[in-house]
Amino acid sequence: MQKLLATIDRVSTFFGVLAFVPWALILIVNIVLRQFHSGLQWYSEASQYLNIWVVFFVLVGTCAVNDNLRIDAVEAALKGKAKRFLKLLIALFTIIFLLVLGYSFFLLASRSRQVISSMTSLKMAYVYWPLPFLCLFSAVSCLLHTIWDFINYGKENNSQTSKEESKT
Repeated sequence: MQKLLATIDRVSTFFGVLAFVPWALILIVNIVLRQFHSGLQWYSEASQYLNIWVVFFVLVGTCAVNDNLRIDAVEAALKGKAKRFLKLLIALFTIIFLLVLGYSFFLLASRSRQVISSMTSLKMAYVYWPLPFLCLFSAVSCLLHTIWDFINYGKENNSQTSKEESKT
């Protein structure tokens, strides 16, 4: 399971970088073109959309390795079942949030009919359609990590204490 979670993280990072590179190139090219009193008419919208995709691609991997932003003070103060309950509660709320967000993006993508103002051949729905799937993948990653975490709960501490005891 740990290899699967690491693979999910690597794949999502790869796709995040794949979206980041054109985003950075668009911005750099537009900065250079501005020096010649020119510029890409569509750079702003394209860079915004690629930025959003980068965030959601990387979110899948972040959920897989449970490397999201959190405050550990409460978790550090708790022991045993209370700590496990808190971790489960946080994972449950994270999964529910991601599923609701994904459903919201699904509604947005399925009902979006407007064209992108600077790229009239493209519709906004094209931008929105990856987002519900990325939210779903993030929720599944969070669920898989939670299952792995609960199967292996306490094993890390036991292995560390046994290593420390063997050194002494």
